[in-house]
Amino acid sequence: MFELQHLNDILVMKVSGELGFRNVRQFDSVLNLALRDDIGRVVLDFSSLAHIDYKLVPHLLERMIEIQCQGGQLKLAGMSEYVLNILKAMGFEEEMYPSVADAVISFAPVGQDKWQ
Repeated sequence: MFELQHLNDILVMKVSGELGFRNVRQFDSVLNLALRDDIGRVVLDFSSLAHIDYKLVPHLLERMIEIQCQGGQLKLAGMSEYVLNILKAMGFEEEMYPSVADAVISFAPVGQDKWQ
């Protein structure tokens, strides 16, 4: 259901199968572990996520805000059109990335000298 991979100081959490109320505690535990270990940058890889319960979308947004308030960032990547439609239908307006690589690259700082 959940696989973790570290890419330097970025935690990639692959979520597969279904994300619903029966496994949201496990999902939260993994995120809490990342926060406890001072991993401030997390990518949720939804490329293998078949379904997310629409009632969990506000919870997901709350977790993103919580991580941001602690100085971190949480990004979503690789979701199917089906999962993307569920997120959008529930008002999820945060930036989402087509792939994990795109999300990881988005953490890179933009050079100061490029846009002056």
